[in-house]
Amino acid sequence: MVDKETTEFSRGSFKEKILRQLEENAAKQAETKFPDPEDFERPSRSDSEEPERKIEPRKVDLEPFKLPVFDFPAADENEEEPFVENENLSEEGDSLRQNLDGVVSEEIQNQDIPPQFSRSESKVQDEKVEQEQFSEKKESEKMVKHQPSRRTNSSSKKTSLSKKNKNKNKNKKKKKVTAGKIIAVIVVLLVLVVGGTGWYGYNFVKSGIQPLDSKNATAKSINIPAGSSSKQIGEILQRQSIIKNGMVFQYYTKFKNYSEFKSGYYNLAPNMSLSTIASKLEEGGTEKPVAPTLGKILVPEGYTLTQIAKAVTVNSGSNEKNAKTPFSEADFMKTVQDPTFIAKMVKAYPKLFASLPTKDSGIKYQLEGYLFPATYDYTKSSTVESVIENMIQAANTQLTPYYDTIAQKNLTVNEVLSLAALVEKEANNDDDRRNVAGTFYNRMNAGMTLGSNLSILYAEGKLGEKTSLSEDANIDTNLDSPYNLYTNTGFGPGPVDSPSLSSIKAVLDPAQNDYFYFVADVTTGKVYFAKTLAEQNANVQKYVNDKISS
Repeated sequence: MVDKETTEFSRGSFKEKILRQLEENAAKQAETKFPDPEDFERPSRSDSEEPERKIEPRKVDLEPFKLPVFDFPAADENEEEPFVENENLSEEGDSLRQNLDGVVSEEIQNQDIPPQFSRSESKVQDEKVEQEQFSEKKESEKMVKHQPSRRTNSSSKKTSLSKKNKNKNKNKKKKKVTAGKIIAVIVVLLVLVVGGTGWYGYNFVKSGIQPLDSKNATAKSINIPAGSSSKQIGEILQRQSIIKNGMVFQYYTKFKNYSEFKSGYYNLAPNMSLSTIASKLEEGGTEKPVAPTLGKILVPEGYTLTQIAKAVTVNSGSNEKNAKTPFSEADFMKTVQDPTFIAKMVKAYPKLFASLPTKDSGIKYQLEGYLFPATYDYTKSSTVESVIENMIQAANTQLTPYYDTIAQKNLTVNEVLSLAALVEKEANNDDDRRNVAGTFYNRMNAGMTLGSNLSILYAEGKLGEKTSLSEDANIDTNLDSPYNLYTNTGFGPGPVDSPSLSSIKAVLDPAQNDYFYFVADVTTGKVYFAKTLAEQNANVQKYVNDKISS
C-alpha cells in the first residue's frame, strides 16, 4: 500500500515540481542583468603599439543539460488512478522530496556538472565565469605593453623575427652596396691620383726640358767649377736663371748620356735648350770670362759679300721674327772695301792673304771669298770690323791645316778659293764636288777655259739674286769682264762667293776622271758628266732646254 501511494504521488507531484522549478528559473533569468561593456575601461592606445583590436564578447559554449531520467512503473494511460487524500500527505511529500533531491544530487555528481540542478542557475554561473574571464582579459590588455597575450606574443614574435630577418638582409645588402661604393670611390681616387701624378710629372719634365725664356737671348757668363757634378751644375744654372729646374737637367743629361762636363766660363742664355747647354759644357769653357753674346749672325755657304752684308743685319739667334743686330749693310760694305782695314787684315793673317789680288787686277771685291761661312756670336762690344775680322779669322783657322798642301800643288790660296767657289755652286754633294773639280782641272790641263756661267752672273751682279732658269741658261758669254770664264783662261781673278770647307777639300783632292763637260738638271740639281761635246749638247737639251720650254 505504501508503494502504491508513493508511485501515485511521484507521478503527479514530480511533474508539478519540475514545472514550478522551470518557471522560477525563467523568472530569475529575466531578472538577471548582464554587465554593460561600456562600464569596462577601454585600454589606452599607444602610437608605438600595434593597432587597437576589437574586443568581442567571448562566447561560452555550454554543454546541454540533461535531465535525470527516472524509471517509473508503467501505467495505463486510459486508467484513471483515484486520487486519495491522506492525512499524512504532507509528511510523505516531505520525505519524497528529500529522497528526490538526493537522487538528483547523485546524478549531478555522476555527470560532473554544477550542483545547481536548474538551467537558469547554470547559465548564471556560466555568465559569472565569463564576466570574471572578461575582467581578467581587461587586466591583461591593460598590461599589453609589458605582458602581451600568447597569441599576440607569438604573432608579434613572428612579425618581429621576419622584420629582423628582413632588416638583416637589408643591412647586409646595404653593407655590400656601401662597401662596393667605398671600393669604387677608392679605385676612382687612386686612378685620379695616379693619372694626375703622371700628368703633372709629364708636364713638369716637359716644361723643364724647354728653354726658360725662348725670347730672351741675353747671355750670361756662368762659371762652372772643376769637379762639378751634373746635379751641382743644374743647381748653378737654375740659380743663375738659365734653366727652369736643376733636377730635370740632372736626369735629362743622364738619360741623354751627356758626360765629361768641363769647367770654365760659359756664355749661356735663357733661350737655350738643355741639349744646347749640355753640348757647350762638353766642349769646354774659357779660363776667363768672355763678354756674353747678344745674338748670332748666320753666314751660309756660297754667300757673296753683298749677301753677307744683309746677313749681318739679322739676329739669327733670336726667336723673334725679323730680329735685328746693331750692324747695318752699308757699314759692312764700306768696311770690307776699306784699304786700311784690308791692310790691317793682310798683316794679321799673312798666309791667308799671301796671294790676295790687288784692287787694280779687275776684281770686284778684294775680300770676296775670304770670309768663312759659319755662325758668329756678337756681344755688346762687337763692331762691324770685329765681326768681319771674326769671319776672316775663321777662314784662316780652317785653311791652316792645308797651307802646306796648297804650296805642294803649286797652287795659291786665291786660286784654291776661286775654284772652290765655282765648285760650291755647281755641285750638291761631296762626290759631285770632287768630279766637278776634276773636270775643271781636265779642261785647264787641256788648255780650255772653265766655261762657267756662274762667273758671268757674278760679273753682272746676278749671282745670289733670284733669277729665272731662262736667264741662267741664256747668259752673255761675250761679256767683257775678267770674270768671263768663257773667254778668259785660268781660275779667274778671284772667288765669286765664300766656299765651304768641303769644296776647298774637293779642289785639293779632285776625282781622277776623263770628263770635260758637265751640266746640272735644272729641276733636281743632279749633275750629268760628258766626255765629248756631242754628249754634252745632248745632256743640255734633255736636262735644261726641254725642261725650260715645258
